[in-house]
Parts: sequence; structure tokens; C-alpha cells
Amino acid sequence: MKTLVAAALVSLTCVPAAQACGGFFCNNSQPVDQVGEHILFAVEGQHVTAHIQIQYQGPAEKFSWVLPLPAVPEFGVGSDEIFTRLRALTDPRFEVNWVENEDCKVTCDECQFPEEGDFGGTGGDGGSDGAGDAPNGVDVLAEGNVGPFEYKVVSATDGSELFTWLNDNGYDQPEAAEGLVIHYTNLEYVFVALKLQKDKEVGEMQPLVIDYDAPDLACIPLKLTSIAAAENMPVYSWVLAKARAVPMNFFHVLLNPKKLDWLKCGQPTGPLQACGYGAYQPWQDCAEAYLKLVTEAADQANGHAFVTEYAGDAAIMKDQVYKEGDYNTEPFKTITKPWEFLEKLLFDGWPRSSLMQQVIKTHIPKPDESTLPGNCKSDRDFYNTFNLQECIKHMPEGWVFDPVAFAADLDERIVQPLKDAQALFADHPYMTRFFTTISPDEMTKDPVFSFNPGLPGVPNVHAVTATPKCPPGETTVSDGITLTWPNGESIDVAGTYQDCSGFIPEEGATTVDEDGPSGAQIQILGEEGAPLTVASGDVDKKEAEIDARAPTPGAADVPAEEDADSADLDVGLFGPIVDKTSPGKVGGGKSAGGGGGGGSSGCVAGTGGTGALGVLLLLLCIAGVLRTSRE
Repeated sequence: MKTLVAAALVSLTCVPAAQACGGFFCNNSQPVDQVGEHILFAVEGQHVTAHIQIQYQGPAEKFSWVLPLPAVPEFGVGSDEIFTRLRALTDPRFEVNWVENEDCKVTCDECQFPEEGDFGGTGGDGGSDGAGDAPNGVDVLAEGNVGPFEYKVVSATDGSELFTWLNDNGYDQPEAAEGLVIHYTNLEYVFVALKLQKDKEVGEMQPLVIDYDAPDLACIPLKLTSIAAAENMPVYSWVLAKARAVPMNFFHVLLNPKKLDWLKCGQPTGPLQACGYGAYQPWQDCAEAYLKLVTEAADQANGHAFVTEYAGDAAIMKDQVYKEGDYNTEPFKTITKPWEFLEKLLFDGWPRSSLMQQVIKTHIPKPDESTLPGNCKSDRDFYNTFNLQECIKHMPEGWVFDPVAFAADLDERIVQPLKDAQALFADHPYMTRFFTTISPDEMTKDPVFSFNPGLPGVPNVHAVTATPKCPPGETTVSDGITLTWPNGESIDVAGTYQDCSGFIPEEGATTVDEDGPSGAQIQILGEEGAPLTVASGDVDKKEAEIDARAPTPGAADVPAEEDADSADLDVGLFGPIVDKTSPGKVGGGKSAGGGGGGGSSGCVAGTGGTGALGVLLLLLCIAGVLRTSRE
């Protein structure tokens, strides 16, 4: 039995050498980067638009996705490109600024160093007939198609009957989900059930876009995900609104900058960047080290904490997903030769995605491989623009290439979702990016977010300063560096400079504090005021308090304060180590009712605890779970 969860995938583009292979099918295996969940929320008033990337590996006919919602939503499809660009522009970057020392002159050769300091948190119709009553007391409220999906919105008065109906109709639900189905049925929720349309392939899946009103604002679904989640699953979320977003029922943590190996993982910058340390760890090693740092910091807060990796102007995304003039389909309508059509797609820089591959296959279907010569059998060879002119001769008799239909499909499935996604950043001036890792046994509640207009922004570029130091009496011979952390602390590192290798630490010398905590501070962020620092011994007590908070209506409509960035608050990614008593009750939101530490009521505010099958989603929670796929 294969177990699959709602997670996200980054854009399935070809590797940089793709153009050399001459087509959109440079990597037949199309490996999936299973890096975690990716969700983008755009909040205005009490209305939310949520883009959810869906990850699935398996037969198309086995795919299903079920989520409870408070009302029948509006549906749309998005683009994986939005998450690709979000990651590119908001992933944390780490730099070492190599600066001059007037008292210790050091010169370095102009050597080239790899840009390895940017590794982020890893390491993206017509309705069918028959709406109405269904057997067993299940009502089909709406049904139709959206993008590659077919959907039904159903409700029932008996949760057990609805659970049975879902399984009888191919929306496979594990036994562990029955209690949740009953719970949401009792709350009079509707259920959105998705499948792929019969003629669609897994590669045609696009992010799902859901629009509806949500008085309790944004929430990340985690509880139901725990049924089949991996250990320390990365979770990425972006929240667009008018001010900085804050977690309401999760802690906020600052990282200890001395736990990151800046010399090996930071990109050299500054006047003496040629002096930078050249013996870099592999990119993946640095990414894994950062993941470990975040995981350990979150674990200090019961596994219920986020770091803020970016907070600031959403204008950094201007024209990044789509700009006027991109992807013009009009010239394609008159291209009657398939290979010339694909050549222009490549030349114009259209996305090399799994979805693009499926669109191409729809309009240039490859014949059965048994009818093709050897140089046309694989997708890579057949759709290679250098081969296609010859391979196309083996198409079945009567096949006709239709460039107008192809162009229309590109516009509907590729271009329009990009336009819609880009519009989100123009309509919402502020963006916050959260990141954490979380394991199944920690998925006891769903993170809920609100907003604090008085908090300063958080850049995604973080730097330490490396300054040459000389022995007493020397002015041109360095015996090491002084490394200054973002929080102002510093350390001396002994070592020498060696040609293009740059600075080489003395054997045994390290900048990493192996014994220190990964989390510099555990904090509570509210809808107003400064962060509250939580002592390690008070985490359980304070978690019980934040579990009772819920967003205040209208919080999303308050714009960021103009002087917020001048505030001297430790609310970035890194901070000094502080462990002090956290006095008083936690405010910054309306009460959401009961819930003990680590066992809150979930996303639905004010409903009280429901044990291991507690409430999964807030009114706006985007709950997607890929059901078990039975072999």
C-alpha cells in the first residue's frame, strides 16, 4: 500500500542543460522534489484566496483529495511557477562580508567562487450532470470540472454515511479519517472531493485555487496530514495582506546564528570577497544543516513554532510570475508545422513543466512506440525539435495538427493562471513567509495566522562580517579573522590565506557552537505590541494560553505602520540567546475557547478540544489530503 499526503512540489522544470537536448522532454523521469507543503494565502477583509500545490505519485485513476469547508467555495487553478518564483526570491540567503582592516592589510587574488549561499529551507469547464441528492442521505451540492480535476461538493447529516459514500465513490479514506469526517459533518461543513478527469494524467495537475469568506483568516492544514506524513516534514507558507502576518497558536522562534557554519555555507561578498573560504560544503549539505537548525529550534517549542524567513514589500514579486507581453499565443495560431511550433515555444522561453509536457502530448500525441523507429521511441527523442520533423511522418493516417486549438489550450492552462497569480501581488502590498518542519506526532493542531502592523520587516539575506586580524607588530600578515554575527557577537578564528583557496581555518578551528541551543529565543507574537519572550520552562503553560487565541475580525485590513521598520525588536530570523521568565497572560487576539498545551481546538476557533481527532481546519483552513492509494 502506498501512502501519500497533501504536500507540495516545486516546478518540474528541466535541468539547465535542457536546451541542449532540444525539447521539453529532457528528463523523462521528471523527478519530484518532495520538499513539503507549499500554500499561498491572500487575505483581504474576511475573504481569502488560497493557492495549494498538490503532490501525488501514482496511477491517475487512484488520485483523490478530500477537504472539509464551511460553505461551497469557488474554484480555480493556479500555476506551479508562482511557487518556483516565490522560493527563488524569498529563500533565505547567507553571506560572509569580507571587509578590509586598516590595521591589518590583506590582499587576495581575484579568484572565482561558486554562489552557494542561497539554499533556503530545503536543502510548487463544463460541469457534469446529476447534482442533487445521492444515496445514503448524502447531498451533492455542486459538481463540475476545474482544470484537470473533476469535483463534487457534498454534505450529509450523518458523518458515518458520508464516510462510507466517499469510499464507495472512489475517494479512499483511511479508517483514521472517519472521526474527522463525523466531526465536520456535525459542524455542518461541506466536503470537496476531487479526482482527475478520466482523460487527464498526473503530470497535468495544477495548484488548486479556492476562494471563500473566512472570519478566522488563514490556517495551514496539518492534523489530517499526520495520517501519512514523513518525519520533520518541511512546511512553507506565504501570507499576503496589508501588514505582517503572525502565528496565533504556534510559537515564533529566532535561530542561534552560531549554529550555522557560515564559512562553509555563506557566499563571499564585500571588498575582500576573493579572500573568502573556498572549501564549500556541497549545497545539499548546507541545506540539510539549515533544515536541522530549524527543526531543533522548533523542537524547543514543543514542535509548534515557525521562523519568519521574509516579511516585507510584496512588490519584490512584481513581474516575476507574469508581465504584460509574456507568452503571447497569437503568433502560434498560424504555425502549421508542429516542430516549428515547439521551436518557438522554446525560443520564447515558455515554462518547461510537467503540465507543458501534457499539453504538448495532447496536441501532438506520440504514436505507439512499436510503430516508431529507434530515434523516435522515447518522449525525449520524439519531441526533440531536431527529430520531430522526421518522427511526425509516422503519425496515424488522418491526424491533423491544429495550431489554433494548441494556442487556445496554452492560453487557458498556462497563461491565464500565471496572470491571475501575478495579480495577487499587485492587490496585496505586504508578504510574510513562514517556515517550519514538523513530524506526525507534533501535528496535533493547525497553525492559525493573524496580523501585527507594528512589527518590522525581515530580510531574506543574512550576513556575517569577516575581518582580517594580524599578530602583534604585523600589519600585512594575517593569522586569522574576526567573524561578527548578525546579533553583534564575534569570534576570532585562527587560520591563513592560501591563494585561490582563500581563508583556510586552522585545523580544529570552527565557528559553530556545537553545544549551544539551536533556538536563540522562543517568542509569542500578537496582533499588537512587541514579541513576548518565553522561558524554556514556561513553554507548556504559554502554549495553553496561545491555543485559546483566534484572529480578530478585520485584522487583515490594518496597513503596516510606516515607522515599523525602525523598531528595535528581535523578530527576524536570528537573535541573541535569551531565556527569561515570560510574565502575564498572552494577548493579541480574541479568545478561541479551551485547549491545553499542544492540544488546541485546531483551526475552528472556540470549539474546544476534540482529542486526537481534534478539529483540523479553521474556517479558512485549506485541508488537502491525498488518500491512500491501494495497490
